[in-house]
Amino acid sequence: MDNKALAVNKINLKAITGLIIATVATMLAMLISSSINFILWLGTDGIHWRGADGIGNDISPANAFLLLPLMASIGIPAYNFRRVINLGGKRSNFFSGTAITYVILAVIASLLVTISNFTIEPLLERSPYFNPDFLGGIVNLTEVFGWDQRGFIIAFVQLTAFSLLFAAFVHTLTSAQGKWYGWLANITIIAVISVFTPIPVLRRSLVWFFNLIIFHQNALIQIVACLALAAGVYALSRPILARKTI
Repeated sequence: MDNKALAVNKINLKAITGLIIATVATMLAMLISSSINFILWLGTDGIHWRGADGIGNDISPANAFLLLPLMASIGIPAYNFRRVINLGGKRSNFFSGTAITYVILAVIASLLVTISNFTIEPLLERSPYFNPDFLGGIVNLTEVFGWDQRGFIIAFVQLTAFSLLFAAFVHTLTSAQGKWYGWLANITIIAVISVFTPIPVLRRSLVWFFNLIIFHQNALIQIVACLALAAGVYALSRPILARKTI
């Protein structure tokens, strides 16, 4: 593996220390909120946090870890690109090194979310103090997308592939900002959402696409589709970075 790419990856990871702290802080805030809900229900007889007849679901605090590759894919091309070039790095080094960074972040975030879904959350929901009729359930992204039905390893790989696709898309879009093709991309995205959604034929195209990258019954097809699209979208950022001014 290219040592210069690894050096860029190291610079990237150091540069996003603040994002890591923000992600952990978000997770802790969600954990505190969920704990308060649980404790208030557990410690009172007549006072209910969500209402006597209401069923609420707590979003798993572990989901906050998925913010890290998302925020990194905004901050790295927007702010760290110039730093790497000024330190003597080449644009090709930044391209390959940043890809390594996204893979690392997607793997770590997805692993933490999947571990939480298969270990911590079921343990809490099986607790004798957990009342599903009142507290509802703990919502984890792997469960929402149905990936947990295929087991830990498949769910982890599916979430990792999806996270990489999302990071690649945001990275490339962020890299293009300030240029005419960046504005064109923004307008295109808005147009697709605005035009495709109300028209049945076009809406079916959107449904097909999201079924492909999220809800496809064949996990292998979903994984391959996400990884292929991630590689293609990320490759688009290379010529963008080659023309990006410092």
